[in-house]
This record gives sequence, structure tokens and C-alpha cells, in this order.
Amino acid sequence: MKLADLTSSRASANGMISVKVCVLKVDNDKANLDELAASVAAGRTVEGWEMPKHAEPGDLAVWYASDPKQDYVAWGWVAGIPTPGFRGSLRRYTGPVAGMRSIEPLSRIDVAAASGFNRDPNSVVPQPQTVPPRMAGNFLRALGLDPELLEVISAEVAAVLRGSLL
Repeated sequence: MKLADLTSSRASANGMISVKVCVLKVDNDKANLDELAASVAAGRTVEGWEMPKHAEPGDLAVWYASDPKQDYVAWGWVAGIPTPGFRGSLRRYTGPVAGMRSIEPLSRIDVAAASGFNRDPNSVVPQPQTVPPRMAGNFLRALGLDPELLEVISAEVAAVLRGSLL
């Protein structure tokens, strides 16, 4: 089967994709920025990262840097099941991300205008978020990423990671 066949067979009629996109936050403090830089250099999170409780291996993770720039700055693949305990809270989860790479910083405002995700400034919160499925394709396109290709890769990454987690 050709890659084009895979991407066209997995995309739904309305263009939505099934890959889950988790937006992870990086605070604008030196320690957090240094941790992100070290993780990108290593190609994986060094100590895990706060993420949504329901993130799964193969989901896409995209980093959003908070004030003052409010840019999207990196992405990778969720590489394990999140566990509770981020900053001592059983309500906040952390998990590993692999295949990390930086992206050209893109403004939240520009990405929001193109995708609808976080268009309302009141929807921007300090915790990780999951992009609604109806917005995920446009969100990834706004970041310069191919959602259909990433959906195929996501399924492969998930299969490999789930096999290694057993």
C-alpha cells in the first residue's frame, strides 16, 4: 500500500484527523526553558513533561511557550502512559515524549486565527490542553506540519511504543 493510500483512507470525509494533539506548556523561566532546550537536543524529554491525563503513546505533543512571546516552539511524540504526581499533585500528570524537535517559533495568535484553537484568549490556560479533534488538522497545518502524514506516523509510533511498553 502506498503512503497516499494510507493518508486518504484514514482522513474522514470532513477532513478531521484522528491523531490526538496535546499542547504542552513551557514557562518563561530559565530553568524550564533550559529543560526544553536540553530535551530538544536529546530528542526526548529529559525528565518527562506535564501532559493531559488521557495522552497516549503515539499522540502528538506540541510545546507552547508562555509569556511574553506566546509561541509554539517544538513538537514530538508521546512515548508512554502519563503518571500522576507532577509537582506533587495526584491531579497533574507527567509523561515522556520522544522524537522531539524544535520548530520555527509561531505566534499563538497567528495559529489561533488559522485553526480556531485558543482563539479566545480566555481559553489559554497554564495547564496542558488537548486540541479539539475538529481543529487538529488546521492546527497542525498552521504549524507547517502535514496532519495526514502525521496521522499515519502516529499510528505506527503508537504500535511500536505500545509493543515496547508491554
